[in-house]
Amino acid sequence: MVDKALVGKKLERIETYLKQIRRKKDPGIDLFSQDRDLQSIVLFNLIQLVQACIDIGAHIISDSGWETPATQADIFKILADNKIITRPLTKKMIQMAGFRNRVVHEYEKTDMKIVHTVWKRNLSDIEKFCKAVVLKYNL
Repeated sequence: MVDKALVGKKLERIETYLKQIRRKKDPGIDLFSQDRDLQSIVLFNLIQLVQACIDIGAHIISDSGWETPATQADIFKILADNKIITRPLTKKMIQMAGFRNRVVHEYEKTDMKIVHTVWKRNLSDIEKFCKAVVLKYNL
């Protein structure tokens, strides 16, 4: 059985990260590419958002006794197989996990245009993931 309190706490953390990142004004890609402080804030919150979704997925899978995922991508595939999230959202979440991994492991080489795009276009994917979990488990 899924530990709703644990998942609820992680969802609250996601909401906090979303609020922090939404407070920041978008100066446009040119200024964003030069503003190391803003880059750090956006990157930190994006990494934390994606990691929290990965953690939620792993907890749901473990608590439900489903197959053990071999990769982070497998977490989202297993959630889709069990009708927690949709297939289109699965693809987007796998891409977000890949983005997170690239940032964490190659920070110096991170393309700020990609970070800016994820910031401006992909927060709704995190929100959709959270909504799906909330609806499925009545949180």
